[in-house]
Amino acid sequence: MSSARGKLILAVVASVVVSLAFYFLFVTARKTELAEVKAQVDGAKAETVELQATLGRLQGLQANAAKFEARLAEIRDLVPQDNQVPNFIFQVQDEANRSGVGFVEITPELPKPPPEGAAVAEVRVAIRASGGYFAIQDFVRRLYGLDRALRLDNFTMTADERDGEDSGPININLQATTRIFFELPEGAAPATSTTTTTAPADAAATG
Repeated sequence: MSSARGKLILAVVASVVVSLAFYFLFVTARKTELAEVKAQVDGAKAETVELQATLGRLQGLQANAAKFEARLAEIRDLVPQDNQVPNFIFQVQDEANRSGVGFVEITPELPKPPPEGAAVAEVRVAIRASGGYFAIQDFVRRLYGLDRALRLDNFTMTADERDGEDSGPININLQATTRIFFELPEGAAPATSTTTTTAPADAAATG
């Protein structure tokens, strides 16, 4: 009887040991594999969501491609492939005449990279002009309307001194520093020019 009971106990212990061994060797390992698979599935789901968002953005860009291309063409016109300084000088002189400025002096410097580190080249241009207050004001406004990307870094306006008996319009002198930008073609040598012009007498400011 005792021997049979001992055998039964040994059998139960052996069964428990086998069950524990099976659990640790197979079930625990399987749980680890399932956890890894679940992590991979979660990662795939997150990647799918990100790809769907990217696809949505690309589809939006494609739908607006014509608009973006038109805008890019406008920007390219404002930032040409070469400096086109002579054309810029012509534009400034033309707007000076239109605004009634009586004298304008335009002095460009050599092209160089902008201090902001942008992937374009710049030409710094000093502009001096004189005329009536409203003519100078209109001239500055017209500078911003040129068909060219332009940055007006600073400008000062001073009035001519006059005698106490002089009651005519006050002449204003403008000194401004501007920058124009262009794409410098690879291997191309930048060019520069300097000019000083005086507007026709009939374009003088009336105040």
